[in-house]
Amino acid sequence: MGFDAQTATQRIRRLLQEAVDDGQLPGVVALVRHGGQVRVHEAFGHAQTTPTRRPMRPDTVFDLASLTKPLAATAVTLALVDQGMVALDEEITRHLPELRPVAGAGVTIRRLLTHSSGLSGWRPLYAKGQGRDAALRQIAELGITYSPGSRFEYSDLGMITLGIALERIAGHRLDALVTDLIFAPLGLTGTSYLPPEQPDRYAATEDGNTFERRMTDWAGLDFGGWRHGCYPGEVNDGNAHYALDGVSGHAGLFADARDVGVLGQLWLDGGTYAGTRVLSEAVVRLARSNQSPPGNARRGLGWALGSTQPPTRQELSRADAGLFPPAASLWAPRSSGELLGDTAFGHTGFTGTSLWCDPQARLVVVLLTNATHPVVDLAKGVDRLRARLHNAVAACVTQDD
Repeated sequence: MGFDAQTATQRIRRLLQEAVDDGQLPGVVALVRHGGQVRVHEAFGHAQTTPTRRPMRPDTVFDLASLTKPLAATAVTLALVDQGMVALDEEITRHLPELRPVAGAGVTIRRLLTHSSGLSGWRPLYAKGQGRDAALRQIAELGITYSPGSRFEYSDLGMITLGIALERIAGHRLDALVTDLIFAPLGLTGTSYLPPEQPDRYAATEDGNTFERRMTDWAGLDFGGWRHGCYPGEVNDGNAHYALDGVSGHAGLFADARDVGVLGQLWLDGGTYAGTRVLSEAVVRLARSNQSPPGNARRGLGWALGSTQPPTRQELSRADAGLFPPAASLWAPRSSGELLGDTAFGHTGFTGTSLWCDPQARLVVVLLTNATHPVVDLAKGVDRLRARLHNAVAACVTQDD
């Protein structure tokens, strides 16, 4: 297959400049790879608008938010599976015995990766304590909310649990694990948790944690340690920052568009990049296959899966099930658009980030925005922008070179 890069560039420039000019988001970086090569890499708008204004650059580093789930937690899990250190269908209590009184049978590593574990979607763990032990105690107190394996319910708590389990299994913190197993072999020195204190490198996120403060109010909990002002280079997510020292399986990773594109290419090419293999082809193939119960959103291991069919009512209702009302519209099963194929896989992040890959079209599409800066406004609908961008890019794939 070929790719009309000139048309794709024109469409991306029009679409994203319009989004910036209309105030949908302050800034954005887009990168498209086709056939293993970068074909488009453009920046628009501003990386920060308050209290100072900084232009967006192609190498601006972003808080990836929930892209951490596939790019860090999932990648480390599958690398350990390859090494024989863990099996997907092991019960999590084998590694986290403190969950044994509530988790019981059926809460497996596979089900944590597919958001079908029975754990709640979200709670402000930091409101009752900080640190990994405190987080596990609260997750144990919340218990199981539905039968494991029976349905899909997007769960930050599940990926937090998985991240802590990986640290127990391997004996190192998650940031060290993902660097040693994935990033360092690929030469991705700029992708990390807890990035260096160089604020001018980073896209800003929310001014304060106002949105998460609302969610904590909905949970009926109090917390007195909120940040104020902008904090470029600090993870926006409250559980990652306040409870888990910036390193978690659900959030905390930082990277620029180039590195996210390399990681997408790694998954597209079956676990290898530029001659370096970090994951087996077998485990990548499994991760990109549908693992969900019938009638639920299609999920692989750590990845959302594409579909050319519209979402069902069941998918939409179940996707929101674990979230409080202020966050109920965060999940959109079709951020991939309608033109990426059924074999496509990807993920989004709350801060306005996304990565979608289409093996059939040989496409990797990275969209990194600071849509939550300076305030979170869900009505602006960054998922609609994602879908339109993916459609515009997919339409530029041609049948011959």
